[in-house]
Amino acid sequence: MIDLEVLRQDVLDYPDAYQYERAKRLGVAQNAIFLALKKLDITYKKNSEASQSN
Repeated sequence: MIDLEVLRQDVLDYPDAYQYERAKRLGVAQNAIFLALKKLDITYKKNSEASQSN
């Protein structure tokens, strides 16, 4: 089981990390990270603004 406070701190320390990276750091499966983030009500949303290349 994941310590939710450790996961919360990992999110603060590495806000742009992928779930598989967090799983490797914390020694758990990626699905466990997904479920724990859901329990913490932490979601990742794509930027809704279109990128502009000039």
